[in-house]
Amino acid sequence: MDKQRSAEQAAEDLTKSLDRLKEKSKEVKAKIEQEKRRQNLPLDSNLGNPEWEENAADGHLDVHEQDDD
Repeated sequence: MDKQRSAEQAAEDLTKSLDRLKEKSKEVKAKIEQEKRRQNLPLDSNLGNPEWEENAADGHLDVHEQDDD
């Protein structure tokens, strides 16, 4: 009888451990994905530069359409 209870307890503990491991795995994967996104920004990124729109307003960054002749 004690062996059956200890086996049931061990199975329950294993299930809880697996659930915690899965949750931690999801957290780590999310952190890895977040870091990958942060590292993909170009080195000369103007992200967060409040003057960017003002500097680009003259149109010097606009791409001109090409004719498809």
